[in-house]
Amino acid sequence: MKRRDFIKSNAAAILAGCLPFNNLLANTVKSVVWEVAGASIESFTALFARLGGLEKFIKSDITRATILIKPNICLPLPPSSATTTSPSAIEGLCEYLIEAGAKRIIIADHTLQDTDRFNKILLHEIAGTYPEVKLVLANEQRYYSPVGVNGKELKQTEIMKLVRKADLLINMPTAKHHSATHVSLATKNLMGMIWDRAEFHTGLDLHQAIGDLTLAIRPQLNIIDAGRILLNGGPTGPGPIINENRLFASTDIVAVDALVASRYDFGGKSFPPDQIAHLRAAYQNGVGELDLDNIELKQIELE
Repeated sequence: MKRRDFIKSNAAAILAGCLPFNNLLANTVKSVVWEVAGASIESFTALFARLGGLEKFIKSDITRATILIKPNICLPLPPSSATTTSPSAIEGLCEYLIEAGAKRIIIADHTLQDTDRFNKILLHEIAGTYPEVKLVLANEQRYYSPVGVNGKELKQTEIMKLVRKADLLINMPTAKHHSATHVSLATKNLMGMIWDRAEFHTGLDLHQAIGDLTLAIRPQLNIIDAGRILLNGGPTGPGPIINENRLFASTDIVAVDALVASRYDFGGKSFPPDQIAHLRAAYQNGVGELDLDNIELKQIELE
């Protein structure tokens, strides 16, 4: 056999031998979304156990860390409306974090209405019950600072200062329909951490701007509250609601949105995730996975 043929033959054999290994690697790098029933401390304990524990996200002393929870608190409506993240789900997460050693937990959002309209929401009771928990309704510009954004549409905005100060940012939206963006899930929930939302609706392409915002705000963990799901009439309701009593979580903000969006008929329509413009924009920015074939759903059984 000539030397050239020998090299070609061996190269082909090596390549052939590598193919199964490469395919195996491809299968192991899928984005993972976790699903767990309920929203109690037991649900969050099981979830974080699969994620590798709180220490996977906070490398420093947990007792000295600041954990920022960003729920959807857009309106002062009761949990039964399914327009905001359930207080019971937020409390379950706080209980887990406290039991894990957290001493400084901040729940924060930029609401759609004046702060005084939120005096009776249940989150005040949670903050009053647990000394480790503080509620911040960031409805004043002093809570924000300007940042540049390397987006296709969004070039600069003002982001909540707490985002930069937090050792761990947990993005915790509710799952609901939205008339302008089809769904309001983890990616859309980032808009509650900026000051000027009106610009997104009037001065920019809304969908691309939301996709660009994912370049500036990177939650380490996204947990979608799917206890009650508003299927239509969102974002303010009223509309048809289904009770699902579950959570979906992922470190990949696009993947968890893609999976939840594909699972329910929001707006009375079944939309492939790549047809939801702000998710497609985030995916094209390289933020996360949109192809359902590359997203693995793992269900967690409670003991």
